[in-house]
Amino acid sequence: MKNHKKKLARYAAAAGSALASCALFAMTAFADGEAASGGDAQTSSGSAIGALLIQLAPFIIALVLLYMIMLRPQQKREKQAQAMRENVRVGDEVCTAGGIIGIVLKVNDDSVVLETGGERNKIRVKKWAIHENITQLEEQQAAERERKAARKNGIATAAASSDSEKKKKNDSESKKKKDTE
Repeated sequence: MKNHKKKLARYAAAAGSALASCALFAMTAFADGEAASGGDAQTSSGSAIGALLIQLAPFIIALVLLYMIMLRPQQKREKQAQAMRENVRVGDEVCTAGGIIGIVLKVNDDSVVLETGGERNKIRVKKWAIHENITQLEEQQAAERERKAARKNGIATAAASSDSEKKKKNDSESKKKKDTE
């Protein structure tokens, strides 16, 4: 959570600096436009619209950056959480938002029945209250460990095979040298 807040602060600082630089650019461009026209009070409607667009551009850019940096990732996390809640199965171990850990006994449309503790208490909880599916997390972690092990073994196997190929090549070269002597 602390790391998430640091990232958010960095993104906000980046968006703020981008906004400030765009605003500075817009003011400079607007000032250059006035100087080029000689500072006349009579400006055409086209240049007035252009000046307005130049002034609004930094704010539009800032809003787009705000959406891309902050809102889109949040929506993605919400979709993942919703998918996790919809994929709860009987027998999964889940943790609720209140910190209750239990095993799913029954899944309804909008609620689940959990069995908690050694006394086998049964609790009916709404699906939106499920914070994490511990069983799915453990399965994902196991799959990740297997992938890393396979990758490591694949690299080790590739290195061993390349070493054996080099050794065979050296042996064949030494045999050729002996045959020529």
